[in-house]
Amino acid sequence: MVRNRFQKEMEELRKDVRKMAEHAKNGVETSVLSLKNQDVEMAESIFAREDESDILNLGIDDRGMKLTALQQPVARDLRFISTMMKVSDNYERVCDLTVKIAEITLKTAKKPLLKPLVDIPRMAQTIIEMIDINTMAIEKWKVDEIGVLNEKDDLIDALYDQVYRELLTFMIKDPRTIDDATHLLFVARYLERIGDIVAKTGARIHYMITGERIWIK
Repeated sequence: MVRNRFQKEMEELRKDVRKMAEHAKNGVETSVLSLKNQDVEMAESIFAREDESDILNLGIDDRGMKLTALQQPVARDLRFISTMMKVSDNYERVCDLTVKIAEITLKTAKKPLLKPLVDIPRMAQTIIEMIDINTMAIEKWKVDEIGVLNEKDDLIDALYDQVYRELLTFMIKDPRTIDDATHLLFVARYLERIGDIVAKTGARIHYMITGERIWIK
């Protein structure tokens, strides 16, 4: 009976982390789309979503600590609980960064973007794919696709470098574009950081499942 209750609590923890992953995905997708469309209302929705993710993350942390204290789990169960808490915290950091992107949307919404967004949405889509890989690894308890995260993170880094070079060219040719270019450069930088966070989350999930450490940049 006690074990059944423990397993139910563990499953609830997994479900809450899945919700955090959805918050992170939604934040990345919506914040970048709000920038691309210069949609203020869409950007403002990110702030309410961030409040929800804060509350959810605190709940996951509380649930994880109670499970650890009351059930004294070992081995696989302990790795699962500690990893779910870490994954949730990482995705909360992702949500924080999407708020920064939404803030840039609000700053730039009253005038045309310096250039059409092409690489920045590609960065966002790649991040969403990475979060899905992490979620599936947790759900299926398999690490088959975790290794792909390195390739996808490399793609995000390459896209960031491309955006950086392009925007730098704009600034050199016309100093009047510096402010607009800087805003877009910050967005690309935030997405590059998010890619790193999600990749490292995958490494932690790999450890949870296998008990072995791997290196993901």
